[in-house]
Amino acid sequence: MRGVVRAVRDASIATDLNARIMKLPFREGESFKAGDTLVAFDCDKPEAEMRAAVAEDAVNRIALDNAQQLDRRHAIGKIEVQAAKAKWDKAHAAAEALSFRVRDCKIVAPFSGRVAELRAREFEMPATGQPLLRIVDAGTVEIDLIVPSAWLVWLKSGTPLQVKVDETGKAYAAKVIRTAAAVDPVSQTIKITAGFAAGDTSAVLPGMSLDALFERPGS
Repeated sequence: MRGVVRAVRDASIATDLNARIMKLPFREGESFKAGDTLVAFDCDKPEAEMRAAVAEDAVNRIALDNAQQLDRRHAIGKIEVQAAKAKWDKAHAAAEALSFRVRDCKIVAPFSGRVAELRAREFEMPATGQPLLRIVDAGTVEIDLIVPSAWLVWLKSGTPLQVKVDETGKAYAAKVIRTAAAVDPVSQTIKITAGFAAGDTSAVLPGMSLDALFERPGS
């Protein structure tokens, strides 16, 4: 029975930021840790805009505080206080929006792993939503297999199997960890997922192919 190794965590990294790429610290095949910077953009302009927005926010906050003090002394009307509050709300929202934009100037790794594919280069200005790189957690992999649905009579979660990976030429112990929720009515097959047993599987990478051997109970 043929199968394929798949990374449990596999992500395509993109951005909606319209900015030039300044740094791509990791190349294809290189490892990184969770929290490492994967992509850094040129954000001089949005950072300057954020500083200006923060200053405007502070000025309008002071104006609102003054208006509220005058209101307590009955020196101004409620409309003036409401106008000052609305002006500060607008400035504060603008500063927050720009702070989120600046935060997007750096994409950090959501998990530890390796770069599987690099789709952009430094100093390019990628289109919005364009995939920049693909990352995988090569240390946590599973096995995908398609088996006859008739096997569900005896194949359960925990059923052991042996797999031989084509690329390493080595055999590994594994066990079924879950089955798909539905059978393909045309082929009368079902997808199952298996996990490697404890042992050294460091040479096994996502995308590798394998042969799986099940020992049917009573056979």
